[in-house]
Amino acid sequence: MHKDTLPPDTYAALAESIMDIIYTQGPKAATMDYVAAKLQMSKRTLYEIFGSKEDMIIDVVAYDMHKHHALYREIFNSSPDVLVALTRIFRKQRDLMARTSPRFFRDMDNIYHKVRDTYDHLHKEHEEAMLTVFNKGVEQGMFRPGVNYRVLNRLMKVQMESLKRMEEVFPPDITLVEAYDTISMGLLHSIATPEGMAKLNLLVPDM
Repeated sequence: MHKDTLPPDTYAALAESIMDIIYTQGPKAATMDYVAAKLQMSKRTLYEIFGSKEDMIIDVVAYDMHKHHALYREIFNSSPDVLVALTRIFRKQRDLMARTSPRFFRDMDNIYHKVRDTYDHLHKEHEEAMLTVFNKGVEQGMFRPGVNYRVLNRLMKVQMESLKRMEEVFPPDITLVEAYDTISMGLLHSIATPEGMAKLNLLVPDM
């Protein structure tokens, strides 16, 4: 049995179950023994499907990121404007942050360099997509023109990178979700036009 021979629905369910373990426990703790026990399957079967722990993590992280990017594209295509789309996406990401352990980010940086290469490649695609979003927001009158959105986009990434060092950067009474909310809403507030701000206050009145 190999992952390429599994029906798509079966592989998707397996990848999502493994990804849930990785998000909540961190990649380091997601040993083949631990994953097999949590999923109530044999370790041998897990090795037959993925080959190694490293390959398993590379595969499921790539699957998860492609899934989220597809979801975000769907949200943009079905939203009336950029602000509605971004607030919907930020809520999805917020839900993900609420169940993600800081160990996930720390392990990704410190241990799994090949996984990080995959992770960064997909994030580069995301950065280019965000530049398109910012430009569309300017066209719609939601975002201010004259902002260097390429620099802003990179600054946003730097702030998000700080979440990977929660234990070092933030006091212990600040949660991952609180930090994420402040970064994401701070970004929108900093670039919104008066029209965009009025709409943003309706979309997220408590933030």
